[in-house]
Amino acid sequence: MFEDFDISSFKKQKPPSDNSFDTDQEIKALKKIPLRKEFVKKYDNIEAAFKKTAEEQGVKDYDKSIAKKLIKKSAPVILELKKHHNRKRPYELDKNLKAIVLKSMQTPSYPSGHSVQGVLIAKVLSDKHPKAKSAFAKTGENISYSRRVARAHYKSDSKMGEKLGNSMYKHIKNKK
Repeated sequence: MFEDFDISSFKKQKPPSDNSFDTDQEIKALKKIPLRKEFVKKYDNIEAAFKKTAEEQGVKDYDKSIAKKLIKKSAPVILELKKHHNRKRPYELDKNLKAIVLKSMQTPSYPSGHSVQGVLIAKVLSDKHPKAKSAFAKTGENISYSRRVARAHYKSDSKMGEKLGNSMYKHIKNKK
């Protein structure tokens, strides 16, 4: 699905450096976001979050394997970029930053994988279930934002993740 997806432009789009003004400002912004453990947990499991949204929207023919497949197929691309950029998570850089650390946060920070997958899955599901488009989009946004609520990602991680998710979605659409 993504074997021929070109990530070279994403390798060139570097995050702000650790000691930069931008990173400092991003950490300050994270400190202003209230820690909400339930919100973070609710959106940590991407498959479950989209399944719940489908149920709430009354989607009768929801295929949970779509989210599972997209997560599995997008993961190698995301991990390659995370390893390439190797950005420390905010709580690793600022030891005074309180964070909600989950098992899903064991890789480098940039880009946010949850942001990538939240956008990608929301768009694919919206094509299949257009009546639930806004609800799926909101779930994708919440998945992305939950990582900043946890203080696991900088805003620039989330933005790059969303950009990558959109690009991966276009890649799928162009293959059809």
